Amino acid sequence: MKGGAEMAGGRALCHHCGLPVGPLGYQHEERRFCCCGCYLAWRIVGEQGQAGPLAGILARLGVAAVLAMNVMMISLLLYSDALAGIGREATEVFRWVLLGLSAPVLVILGWPFMPGAGRDLARGAVRMDSLIALGALASFGVSAVHVIQHRGHIYFDTATMLLVLVTLGKLLEASARVEASRALQDLVKLRPARARVIRGNDDFEVPAEQVAVGEQVRVRPGEQTPVDGVIVSGVSSVQEAALTGEFAPRVCGPGDRVFGGSVNGEGELVIEATAVGEGTLVDRVARLVQQAQAQRAPAERLADRAASIFVPLVVLAAAGAMGYWLWRGDGARGGMSALAVLVVACPCALGLATPLAVCVAIGRAARAGVLVRSGEALERLSQVTSMIFDKTGTLTEGRPVMQEIACCQGAACGEDKALSWLASLESASEHVMAKSIVAAAGERGLVLGRVKGFRAFPGEGASGRVELNGAARQVWAGTLAFLSRHGMDTGGAAGGRQTEGAEASSCPTEVFVGWEGRVRARACLSDAPRPEAAEAVRQLRQAGVAVMMLSGDRRAAAEDLARRVGIGDVKAERDPVAKVAEVRGQRERGRRRAAGLLAALRMTHGGGLVAVVGDGINDAPALAEADVGIAMGGGTDLAREVGQIALLRDDLLRLPWAVRLARRTYRVIRQNLAWAFGYNLAAIALAFFGYLHPLVAALAMLGSSLFVLHNSLRLAREERPEPVGRVVEQEA
Repeated sequence: MKGGAEMAGGRALCHHCGLPVGPLGYQHEERRFCCCGCYLAWRIVGEQGQAGPLAGILARLGVAAVLAMNVMMISLLLYSDALAGIGREATEVFRWVLLGLSAPVLVILGWPFMPGAGRDLARGAVRMDSLIALGALASFGVSAVHVIQHRGHIYFDTATMLLVLVTLGKLLEASARVEASRALQDLVKLRPARARVIRGNDDFEVPAEQVAVGEQVRVRPGEQTPVDGVIVSGVSSVQEAALTGEFAPRVCGPGDRVFGGSVNGEGELVIEATAVGEGTLVDRVARLVQQAQAQRAPAERLADRAASIFVPLVVLAAAGAMGYWLWRGDGARGGMSALAVLVVACPCALGLATPLAVCVAIGRAARAGVLVRSGEALERLSQVTSMIFDKTGTLTEGRPVMQEIACCQGAACGEDKALSWLASLESASEHVMAKSIVAAAGERGLVLGRVKGFRAFPGEGASGRVELNGAARQVWAGTLAFLSRHGMDTGGAAGGRQTEGAEASSCPTEVFVGWEGRVRARACLSDAPRPEAAEAVRQLRQAGVAVMMLSGDRRAAAEDLARRVGIGDVKAERDPVAKVAEVRGQRERGRRRAAGLLAALRMTHGGGLVAVVGDGINDAPALAEADVGIAMGGGTDLAREVGQIALLRDDLLRLPWAVRLARRTYRVIRQNLAWAFGYNLAAIALAFFGYLHPLVAALAMLGSSLFVLHNSLRLAREERPEPVGRVVEQEA
């Protein structure tokens, strides 16, 4: 995703790879680059297409490598005195040949380093890319002077091979950064460029950004949806894996929402556009992922501070090596040692250790349907040891389901008969519980009657005259107190409260129905838990995360659900203010992270932080109070800033998966930093005392960067969260 002028999270984006540009990035006119590798790649190939860059890089690097290898072979002959017998004049010719072969390499590969080196020196900032450029120039310059003066050692092989190896390493780094930003590029490419709009009686194919909100778009089988919208007509399966991470297609019909970039299945759909262009979900997700990758995590800021201290120390070490060998009377070895120190200590690995791993992890999470809004959120998630869940709409599907209906003692009615009268009355109501009762009657194949004079009593119940099977009755339904207040005999209600030894409290929500002056039956309703909830709770506990439920619902309903999904710690009947107080208390009781440098270096997942998972609407205060707020169903309204993490699909199995990804990311970062620091300390010591040739140092530097690149890119292959069906299958 090119765009040096674009900004994300206050940071410019690299013109080559699309990742954020750090404080010491490269700039060419209005273009910004995150590293020298990206700047090099762009300078070598310019603005060619996808096939051009590879050919251009290979051509320029190939020419320089051939020249450098010839320089190396001739230099070895001179070093070994193999040409001593041909005379001094012939040897001088070879020295001039080396000068002629090395100069093009310096122009081809050394020139891209020069503008950055000049800017660094002008503002007093010395980076390793600048030191490499100075080292190559110094080696070439000293050698050229010695050739002209017909005396002294020459180091053309060091200057040329150093540039070849460093350029190769930088280009590999740039390729890895492009790989890290590929998730973002894939998201942007999801939405098709053109749309088929219905205007009048005809279809018109227009650019997707020209579709207006409210217009209808036709999507044929196998095509990608160009806009977000609501299905007006047609039934089809819609594949949203690239957007939400859900592999199984979703069957959609009239009234269902679909998102731009999803792939239509076997049926033709007509969609009314609700969001187009940059307002579509796929564009908003890409924008938020871009902003998340641009925001610097605390660990990244720590690495930057360490590098700012490390670079001056390396310069001092190089100067010390030169001084040490001058004192020993070996100026030539001193120059080689100083150059080796500068080359081997190049903090490419240190600079890549944190930002690359964080960017890869955020991109991988986005592909799995988990939107992480910042590197700091990812780091905090890795330290979560307690996760608090809301009940309704989070652990449950947000819709009640009728569990049973039982006749009261002495009531002369069967269950189906009682349900027929109750469902007939509730068919006139729009209440969510009324709809579940009607649905239960439909599942049993019961015939419903007509309702006259329906009257609702909010929070209590309803009444109306029901005509069913030739009979007409005034039916009352609601709480036991409501029916009692309206003259119903509730004496037999206790019988309906107990079925097969179950306690009354085992029914989360009770709806009583009565007619002709007597309570006849009791229906038990509960909010159905999500099918994956129990497995998600089990995986979180297995990961060492304590799980708690915090609900505003009645205690009986909350405890019943908690028992079904395996949560032992339940706090019920809490309003939003009480929820915030509870979250604050959990944070205060949790183990606090140690402040300062030690905590940042530790970066373990034992930080004692608290995460809150909610639906992002009435749970917003608790989400804001938590160390990490996680919003369910973020795909429905990503514009609302609730929580640091949002699930694009309501799948709780993505929570333990995200925790594992976050922890693995910071394990990778710790490995990268340990390798970068350990390697540099050992290599600098060897170079200081003259045991490391600059060419070997360049190879070692390349190997160090490749280790960090490979280690970080492993995060892109993190296994996706298993669908709940697969989990159940495995357990069976």
